[in-house]
Amino acid sequence: MSYKHILVHLDSSPHVEARIDAAAALAVRHGAFLRGLFAQADRSTTSVIARRSSEHLAEASSRSRELFQQKLQAAGLQGQWHGLEHGEYNHVIRELIIWSRFADLTVVSQYDREAGSAAAPEELNEQLVLNAGRPVLVLPYAGTFPVIGKRVAVAWNAEREAARALSDAMPILQEASEVTVVTVLTQNTPHTETHRVGILDHLSLHGVKAEQTHFTVTDIGAMDALLARAMDSGADLMVMGAHGHYGFPFLHRGGGTRHMLRTCPVPLLLSH
Repeated sequence: MSYKHILVHLDSSPHVEARIDAAAALAVRHGAFLRGLFAQADRSTTSVIARRSSEHLAEASSRSRELFQQKLQAAGLQGQWHGLEHGEYNHVIRELIIWSRFADLTVVSQYDREAGSAAAPEELNEQLVLNAGRPVLVLPYAGTFPVIGKRVAVAWNAEREAARALSDAMPILQEASEVTVVTVLTQNTPHTETHRVGILDHLSLHGVKAEQTHFTVTDIGAMDALLARAMDSGADLMVMGAHGHYGFPFLHRGGGTRHMLRTCPVPLLLSH
């Protein structure tokens, strides 16, 4: 198993170079075709109404193409650059979702408020994760990530989203040096029947040797506890299922996903 088609989101934020480098490293490792998509909201109201790029956005797009092609050539990769015709806010979100459906993995960055108009829309990542139908790798806006997926923490609760994330991350898990499956229980965790198949047995059938740990938290949020355990293990990647906002009684299920998207200090692979 491997990723054969990786999509990386491009904009003119300060983090785009680290994002391309991380995506290129994954593409090299998996022998993948790397596609870059420049998608950035336009700050020119006139251009947005006219559905065309402003001069500022056109210049940013041109710089993006040059940078991407330089990185592609330096990595010795096959790939292609694309740019959206205009930067209307909802158009940027909708198009990146659609483009992601034709890729095995999409690479984006955490939202950085300090990047201002150079950054993607704030809700882009959440909408992408919940609607693309494909795995999304979210890189923290701080730092560089030359190695992703050597030491992996997998959040596991045996629910649909977690199973999807586990399957989507399998190409990375199969090449990892260390995999830790983490289950966080809270006082409100409902009692569930015994699982039919052990998660470690399932992973071993895919050639993945893993360890499993679980713990109960009482005075700290489950997501924060999960982050703390991942950091303690030295993980360079967190894998977890993403939840959206459903109706009662699951009204707040998506809050944990949003919290992770905004605060996770290591690369985060999410599936829904």
